[in-house]
Amino acid sequence: MQEIIDKIAAQVGIDPAVADKAVAMIVNFIVTQVPAEYADMIKQNVPGFEELATVGAAHTQAAEAEGGGGGLMGALGGLMGGGSLMGALGGLMGGSQGGGMGAAMALLGNLQKDGLDIGQIKDVAGGLVGNLRQVAGDEVVDKLMAQIPGAEHLIG
Repeated sequence: MQEIIDKIAAQVGIDPAVADKAVAMIVNFIVTQVPAEYADMIKQNVPGFEELATVGAAHTQAAEAEGGGGGLMGALGGLMGGGSLMGALGGLMGGSQGGGMGAAMALLGNLQKDGLDIGQIKDVAGGLVGNLRQVAGDEVVDKLMAQIPGAEHLIG
């Protein structure tokens, strides 16, 4: 996974430590938002995915405990100026998982607190999905992504 993170950092033009944290938080979001069978599918195909999700959970918990300027209101501010992210908000509201919208908005807010703008967040998420496709294959990733309400808007 570290090779994937380094590649994403270079592609997006962000500090590798920020990319590491962002990817870990996104991986944790994926694992917590999809049914276990889909998370297990990706874990089996991507070495280090489960460990990275654990790291992401720790980052997410720390960000939530820290509170402050980002969070839900920061995410809402980003969504208002984010163009297609307004579509993501609509997709998340219409999703079958009630917690999906809140979790996605919290993730966006936490990533913004780390200094990423909406475009960079989309680029990191898109880079992660693209690299997962190379490792796990299109079929596995398509099944996984279909379980995340509004995912197509969040990754562009």
